[in-house]
Amino acid sequence: DLALAGGGRLYEALRGGRFVLVAPYAHEVGPDRAGRLTAERWASDRRTALLVRPDGYAAWAADTADSGEIEAALAAHVG
Repeated sequence: DLALAGGGRLYEALRGGRFVLVAPYAHEVGPDRAGRLTAERWASDRRTALLVRPDGYAAWAADTADSGEIEAALAAHVG
């Protein structure tokens, strides 16, 4: 399990039944994705980005948290 900023854990974020995006900075979830996506930050200084499906499997990951790549991954997987 992975630690998130604010003291939470990834498995706790997945309880909502949504995709979970974890990145080193806050990512705004627009109203069009609000019911399908939760955005979190790493508790550590990781520079990676991770999109986890509601079933706990990784949908997408990147070594750097490029906002363009994140948005493309969200469009492809979350809609």
